[in-house]
Amino acid sequence: MSGILLAIIQLVAGFVLLYFGGDWLVNGGVALARRYRISSLVIGMTIVAFGTSAPELLVSMMSSIKGSAGIAMGNVIGSNIANIGLILGLTALLCPIPTQNRKVSANGLVMILASLLVLVFSLNNGLSRVEGLVLFAGIILFTVLSIRLGRTKKEDAITDTETQVKEMSVLAALMLIALSCAMLAFGADFMVDGATTVAQALGVSDKVIGLTVVALGTSLPELAASIAAAIKKEMDISIGNIIGSNIFNLMCVLGVSASIRPIQFDYTQYRMDFVIMMAFSAGLIILIQPWKAQGRLSRISGIIIFAAYVIYAWSLF
Repeated sequence: MSGILLAIIQLVAGFVLLYFGGDWLVNGGVALARRYRISSLVIGMTIVAFGTSAPELLVSMMSSIKGSAGIAMGNVIGSNIANIGLILGLTALLCPIPTQNRKVSANGLVMILASLLVLVFSLNNGLSRVEGLVLFAGIILFTVLSIRLGRTKKEDAITDTETQVKEMSVLAALMLIALSCAMLAFGADFMVDGATTVAQALGVSDKVIGLTVVALGTSLPELAASIAAAIKKEMDISIGNIIGSNIFNLMCVLGVSASIRPIQFDYTQYRMDFVIMMAFSAGLIILIQPWKAQGRLSRISGIIIFAAYVIYAWSLF
């Protein structure tokens, strides 16, 4: 009984931390974007995305160090699938997401190319230190270019009339972002601990735990931030957070993990999961109708994406 009570306390505490962490992260990101006149889409793909991906980075790094390559790789692939299928699906169900198709499609292409690069590197049953460093260099280049290009379009910058977020100093915004990221990390950790213990007790493999329980747990910050952004009508942050998080997971999480210790795994066990991850990425781009200047991830699209994720998760068991 005490174990069940502890699990309930962890779930409640995790939910509270995720709720306020997601809300404050969006507030801090919007305030910082307004201060430097950077578009909210870029803020979503960089600061918000990287902050919400901190759990994936920590989990994969520790898994790599401990030699649990199955959890490290499964965590990234599973998180990327969950980010699109679960998080964007639920967010679109809550509130349809209008999109700036030219920018979203361009960054979506980067996401797909990053997936292909990791796939090619993985063909030799692992990621070497050199490959890890190449991936890490890629995320640095992506971040620098995103911020520079995000500041060139003055009309895309956030203005005082576009958000109700209070004006705050750069230091205050950065402190709020740091605090919210910590809250999201601890909240996700609380909620995933119990589920992981139960799964291991039932004899579930590292691969399945990484693709489902750990991936879902580490994706909770993205869910909290995306829903908070949707409620605040900051749709660019909502979809930018997911695309940026997926790019970060592939290039930084795997890059840093492989740089610390080469990741060895059986590629054949993940071949279908790679295909599904890229199918979700391509499907997202198609659903926003990139041939139009302005797109929309509708509730119907949300249902399609979410249903596809449920089928995928069910198939793993």
